Amino acid sequence: MACSKYTLTNTGSTIVNFNYRRCDDSMWEYQVQLNPGQTKNAWVINGTLDLADVYLPYVSVINQGIFPPTNPTPTPTASLTPTPTPSITPSETPTNTPTPSVTASETPTNTPTQTQTPTNTQTPTNTQTQTQTQTQTQTQTSSQTPTDTPSSTSTPTPTRSKVAFTVYSGTTHDEACGRYNPTVTVYGNNSQFDLSTQFSNISTGNATIDMTGFIQNGGYVVQLNSNGNTIGYGGLCLTLTPTPTMTPTMTKTPTNTPSPTPTFGYYTYILGTGSTANLACIDFSGAPNTIYGTVAGGIGPNIAEFLYYNSSLTTPVMNGFYSNGTAVFEVTGGSGQITAVDPSGCS
Repeated sequence: MACSKYTLTNTGSTIVNFNYRRCDDSMWEYQVQLNPGQTKNAWVINGTLDLADVYLPYVSVINQGIFPPTNPTPTPTASLTPTPTPSITPSETPTNTPTPSVTASETPTNTPTQTQTPTNTQTPTNTQTQTQTQTQTQTQTSSQTPTDTPSSTSTPTPTRSKVAFTVYSGTTHDEACGRYNPTVTVYGNNSQFDLSTQFSNISTGNATIDMTGFIQNGGYVVQLNSNGNTIGYGGLCLTLTPTPTMTPTMTKTPTNTPSPTPTFGYYTYILGTGSTANLACIDFSGAPNTIYGTVAGGIGPNIAEFLYYNSSLTTPVMNGFYSNGTAVFEVTGGSGQITAVDPSGCS
């Protein structure tokens, strides 16, 4: 698959996002943030760079050319020419000059593989006498050209399947939480609603309508811009907080019997911690901590889940920020509960 190196510079005053398919492992990179004044290089499979139209006036995109650069060096076969020249000149000296004598000896004594490359340089000089032998060698030299043709057919990958979620929408946080409008179906780019960074009204491709507003699923609300990208942290509906706070108390019953089946009583997470989101991201890459979560909400961490310092789930974590290297989870309330999530907080 053909690749190119692109340099993108944010010349505006707002954060922009772009998507592309990486050249090294063909994986998609979604919602790569580009801060005002920031420049990033991206090695992109041709045809997969995706930048929303609304960002085009504020982003300078420069194609640095094909990557990796091509270095055509078809010279290794030149070492074969010294061997046929001394043995051929005695037989062809009466009729031809030294240059045509090389091609005359190729047909009776040498295999086509050893003397194919020299014919490229002798074709203009031997067209008068050795026309029959040259027509055979020219047809074989074309074997070098097919290497360039398949590279242009490597871009049929624009389709991206997403996960469907049934949500309540609204123009405000309270309207979405209050379920004032009928439910609608949106499609996120992650199997977890709280870890999705982009939503669309269609199952493949970008949104075809203005997605500005708030959407709520399972008591968790996120704000979207016109393109369906999440804005900052999502959070729990205040009116629904009594419901999720009751569910963790039920998970305390397995903590009385952790010795027979401890693997079923909790989930283990490796998370960075800190008083700010940035410190949590840094801590994850330097000295992450082992944190334990309840099993009621499934593997996570998830919004409304409770986190603990011990596997018996009796010592809740302190208020602050926790990160898995990509997303940032905020814990508030003093009981270890995750109350807000930024799915791309470490970008």
